[in-house]
Formats: sequence, C-alpha cells, structure tokens
Amino acid sequence: TLRDYGRVIWSGRWLILTCVVVAMIVGLALSFATTTKYTAKAELFVGQATSVSGTPVSTPGTNPALAPTVLKGDNLIGRVAEKVGVAPKRIRNGVTISAPKAPGGSVGNLPTVVTVQFVDTSRRVARDAANAYAQGIYEQARSEFSGVLGSYDSAISTQEATISRIQAQIADYRRQLPSATGDRLIVLQSLLNSSGQQLQIATTELSNQQLNLVKEKQFQPYVISLAENPSSSGGVPNRLRAVILAGVIGLLVGIIVTFVWRGSPAGRAAKA
Repeated sequence: TLRDYGRVIWSGRWLILTCVVVAMIVGLALSFATTTKYTAKAELFVGQATSVSGTPVSTPGTNPALAPTVLKGDNLIGRVAEKVGVAPKRIRNGVTISAPKAPGGSVGNLPTVVTVQFVDTSRRVARDAANAYAQGIYEQARSEFSGVLGSYDSAISTQEATISRIQAQIADYRRQLPSATGDRLIVLQSLLNSSGQQLQIATTELSNQQLNLVKEKQFQPYVISLAENPSSSGGVPNRLRAVILAGVIGLLVGIIVTFVWRGSPAGRAAKA
C-alpha cells in the first residue's frame, strides 16, 4: 500500500537527505567549475518584399524557413568578425539565427522578425557580436530595399516630367486656339483632346507609383532592439536552478537506493 511505501521512505530518510545534500553540493560546485558563458540577443524586422500591386511576396531573406540559413553567409559573418575584432569561426560558432513563423496565413505573406542570439565566454564579444550581426542584416536588407525604392522614385520623377511636358503642350495649344481657323482649328482641337487623355493616363500612373512607394516604405527593415546587458550562465538564478535540479536528482537517487537497500537481505536484516 501507499502507507508501506511511506514507511520505507521514512526509514531511509537520512540516506535520502544525505543524497540530496551531496547532489546539491556537487551541482553548486559544477556550476562554479563550468566556464561562464554570456548570451546576448538582438531583434530586427527584415522587411517584406511586395509585388507591383503591393502584395507581400516571399523572398529567401524574408522567408522564416530560409532566413536562418541565408543570413549566415560567409560575407556577412566576415564583416561582423572584422567589426568585432575576432575570427570568423568564432562568429559562426556563437551566432544563432531564428525567425519564428507568425500564426495564421502563409509564410510568404507575413512579415518576418529575426532574432540574433550570440553566446560567448566574453560579455563584450557576446554583446558586440549580437549587435553587429543585427546591424549587418539590417544594412543588407536596407540595400535591397533601396533599389526598389529607387526604382519607384525614378518612375515618379519620370511621370512628373511627363505631366509637366503635357501640361505645357496643352497650355500652348490653348494659346493658339483663339486665332486658329479652318483645318488648323480642327488639328488644334484634336491635339488638345489627345493631350488631355495623355495627361489623365500620366496622372493615374503617377498616383499608382506614389501609392506603391508608400506601401513599400511600410515594409522597410528596421532594428527592433539591440543587446545591452547579456545574461550570464554563472548568474545567481542559473546557479540556483542548477542546485535545485541537482537536489531533485539526489532525491530520486536516494529514494531508489532506499528501496533497493530495504529490499536486499542486508536491508531486511538491519530493519529486523
């Protein structure tokens, strides 16, 4: 019965307590003996590519399934290593890129937030590497968006120049219209009507390009947060967790040893 099990545990209470205390001491000693590591995190929005109509589309750098792999390229790691002042291998071994999938919808149509985590034995390296890596991703994503924004700006400038030219033509035709007669009048009226249609088309195209530019700017990459105070594996909370875990393991070991010992001939004889 449960009462019988309780009697056995109570009879071996000192053995169990000894196992718990020893395990906690060992866990505390190991927490001090283990090399302290620092963990720094930085977060950023990598932007979201869109189609001409403004619909979000998936790209390797913004897809949550591909971003962690794409953003660990040799070029980016080399630039971060140079900025931090360490070997590229140390950057590659310490960095972890994660891009959790947002709930609902399809992967390609949802914005992607990237978390850069860096673990190192140096607090400074952990902090600087996490921040430098996040800045490197931001600059890389920003350069890609700059090309798209530049194309929209160029298209807007072209349409504005076209509208100015057509408006100048319309003004010129209207100045000539009062003095025109016969065929000349018909030609001017036809040109004026055609220029009006061209002006309407150019104005509509300018509005579309301006709207696309506004939509694209809404999805620009930006840094959400940078690492300031990396967490330490040697901190009090982590050491306390290690001691508690070791104590639980010692408790289980003590109970198992008690039942084995009480079930052996020597244990039964001692109990008798």
